[in-house]
Amino acid sequence: MMFDLPPPDPGIEFVIASRGMSKGIAQTEGPQALIKPYVQLGPVQVAAQWKNLSSPVAGGEASAIVSVAPKLGKFQFGASAAYKMQTGVREPTDDKSWEFTGNVTRKFGKLTIRVNAIYSPDDLGGAERSIFVEGGPTLEIDKNTRISGAIGRRDRVNAPDYTAFNAGVARTLFKGVTLDARYYGNNHSDLGEFFDDRLVVSARMSF
Repeated sequence: MMFDLPPPDPGIEFVIASRGMSKGIAQTEGPQALIKPYVQLGPVQVAAQWKNLSSPVAGGEASAIVSVAPKLGKFQFGASAAYKMQTGVREPTDDKSWEFTGNVTRKFGKLTIRVNAIYSPDDLGGAERSIFVEGGPTLEIDKNTRISGAIGRRDRVNAPDYTAFNAGVARTLFKGVTLDARYYGNNHSDLGEFFDDRLVVSARMSF
């Protein structure tokens, strides 16, 4: 029996940000660079990813990712599994972790509502089980400009729980290049610099 698979469609994505952010808190003390080569096979994507970190135990984080994005009626679904590994490890740490993501998106004209959940059974570093659930709207102002916001909650074992929010504007300059300016905040800015409120500017390039 032969399967009619779509031809592979390779690509690469780069992100440069004034501060690395993940799940509502900072990952770097300064700029972050992310590189993600991938191959698209219809709704399935296989990718590798690396980004720099500011950590006393490691200098970066690499991931191997498999994701799928099926559409059912008016709903767009997404699911992925990622195996994460810290790179440039400088001292003993829990430097490997599985991470599972699921999301659902629904459009209402120019308004899109998205809900996302990220679960790790044993997160990197000292944290153990972790779940982050986030949701919010995106409004299309014109074909190149979008404003969006989200609020999320992260619960962790052996690490602080927190509630985070963000709001910002993204503009596509031309095909494959998007600029984003976004304000991030959370309810635990007393926990140090990585939890501080901040404005982050980023550029995403896809080829």
